[in-house]
Amino acid sequence: MAELAIVNIVVPAIKRRTFSGGIACIFEYAKGLTARGHQVNVLPLLPSPYPQWVQGSFGRLVSAPDEPATRPASPKETVRELVAAAGLHAARLLPYEVQYGFQLRQVRRLMPKADVTLATSFETALPVHLYGTGRRCYFMQHFESLFAVDAPDPRWHEHTAAASYRLGLDMIANSTWLQAKIREEVGIEPALCPPAIDHSIFQGEVKPANASSEVRVISYGGSHATWKGIHDMAAAMRRVRAALPTVKIRWLVYGPCLLPPDNEICSYEALGFLQPAALADAYRSADILLSASWYESFPLFPLEAMACGLAVVTTQIGTEEFAQHDVTAEVVVARDAASIAAGLCRLIEDPQRRTRLAHAGREAARRFSWPQAVTRMEAIVLGARATQ
Repeated sequence: MAELAIVNIVVPAIKRRTFSGGIACIFEYAKGLTARGHQVNVLPLLPSPYPQWVQGSFGRLVSAPDEPATRPASPKETVRELVAAAGLHAARLLPYEVQYGFQLRQVRRLMPKADVTLATSFETALPVHLYGTGRRCYFMQHFESLFAVDAPDPRWHEHTAAASYRLGLDMIANSTWLQAKIREEVGIEPALCPPAIDHSIFQGEVKPANASSEVRVISYGGSHATWKGIHDMAAAMRRVRAALPTVKIRWLVYGPCLLPPDNEICSYEALGFLQPAALADAYRSADILLSASWYESFPLFPLEAMACGLAVVTTQIGTEEFAQHDVTAEVVVARDAASIAAGLCRLIEDPQRRTRLAHAGREAARRFSWPQAVTRMEAIVLGARATQ
């Protein structure tokens, strides 16, 4: 058992009812560290509501001062404080460069003293570098310079993200791909701490192999991110439907999506945003999960589907920990609709192959548990690096 510590975790602004996989992982680590007796403070970059989607205690949400601010010493300071307070609560409507200034001010005002301060995204790295206390760490969940393709100001995003890796924080990567990418780009060897899934929710039996006149393919919509490959998946699904006209292929898509259900490429059935239990049910009702991201860094949704007994078609960059071609998954080429379609066709036309990969994928998913992931994170941030 590690010595008990105060741990600050700085996160982007959070929402009351919806969340991404990355922020869900952060709260799992916070819950695990809290359960082990550590004092955890979660500090969003902007005022945020309590996340109702979190089950269990994750420590303390630090989103506003504990005590009223002292009265400003002069009229000029009074005006400055009023403008700052108004700007902070309207920051989401402002240009990002301006918003970032308010985020820095928020962290400076609210950051508690701690033994460890953990950044969790490129926006949080500079605030932790400037105002973090104790050991300052950076848990990276992707090489975020790549996300510039979807940013309002791609140049600002790309260069700010790149700079975040050179601030001297103690780096932690969530995948071997990201670990190698940072080594290549920055010349630093990060610690490695892959995340996990909740096996009490994501579990299921592999369906028996049989030819079927209907196959259900499920995909994550990608939350409006181009690099999640929704257009490539749509183009591939159109090819598959044309190649297998005697099979009814239902395409189910959950979460926000750039393409509407009745798009001109390939229609799908929209499931909307799903909480974990409903998502697990949706996986279990499907036959194949399709993911075609251009790049990932340990995505959870293919692993969740594997744990629920599905065969998975996925691209590779960041899925190497659990997706091995023809062993645990059907690995296809990113941005290549023909390759993605061929992989889907192989699994649809060959139920035995689909079942074999589903069984192996289910076993692979069992290796990733949250108690194990929390133990590793605890060892890294509180001192000695966990054994590689």
